[in-house]
Amino acid sequence: MKKISLVVYLILIINTISSQEINYIPYYQAINKANLSRCRQNYDSALIYYGQAFQIVDYILMDDLRNFAKCATIEKKDSLIYFAMEQCIKQIVPLNYIFESDTIFEQYQQTDKWQYYMEQEKKNIEMYHEKYSCPYKKVMDSLRIEDQKIRTLAWRLTKKRRQKASEIEYSNRRAIDELIAKYDYPNERNGLFNQSCLWAPMIVIFHYHDTVFFQNTEYKAYIEGKLTPYCFSKKAQRVVVFNNLPFPRYRYEYSPNMTEEEKAQVDKNRYEIGLPSIEEERIINQCNDMEYQKIQEALKQQRKK
Repeated sequence: MKKISLVVYLILIINTISSQEINYIPYYQAINKANLSRCRQNYDSALIYYGQAFQIVDYILMDDLRNFAKCATIEKKDSLIYFAMEQCIKQIVPLNYIFESDTIFEQYQQTDKWQYYMEQEKKNIEMYHEKYSCPYKKVMDSLRIEDQKIRTLAWRLTKKRRQKASEIEYSNRRAIDELIAKYDYPNERNGLFNQSCLWAPMIVIFHYHDTVFFQNTEYKAYIEGKLTPYCFSKKAQRVVVFNNLPFPRYRYEYSPNMTEEEKAQVDKNRYEIGLPSIEEERIINQCNDMEYQKIQEALKQQRKK
């Protein structure tokens, strides 16, 4: 009965999205269009899509704000650059995180506006300290190390040691639940990178027989933009695999020997949860890798001067 209810739950997730008050799915869908336009060097079009996405939510994810600022710089739209700076102050995001990772922004770091927003950042120093002092990383690193020590031996040795591993798992889950209850799900709003959701799976991944955590805590975090569609899709698939269930209709990855029709269905399923198609993801990832290499080379040349 438990397995049947899980399958039903997974299938119904997409159908219930529209009823949620807080919903980042349209945001991600617009961001995917923006990123694809950016990678195709259609920067003006990208800015329009970014703008549409930003109007949907009250918190703009940092990577998206940075990419928006890059496009605005290339298009020489100063007002949009200053909008990005203003959002940094509003969201308690360090200006340097958005603007100092790329030499493209150097021209703006000499302006009066930059100095003004830097002063605003200094005035808000207590809020920055409060946001970025969240103990998630320290606690999760500790849990992960202990978890992996026990687990490495547990599945190869005695029943007694496996029982010990089970006790460690339970203890770790309690610790994670307490962290989430006190500081919210790990996300940018409490001073962590959005992909920090991947810390928890190192431990929680082994608890997917406890579907309540996935159905309630993680699904809510996903809808609210605290758990990315990528992380959510990975976790959903792990739930299915762990419980030895058939994949729901919205599988998120191609499998060998899929027909073109089945691949099209996968891309449709991905779109519904805020992921780009497989081909679009390939283009965006390739573009991001090239941009990263370009930035690193520019910084390297700068250091030589």
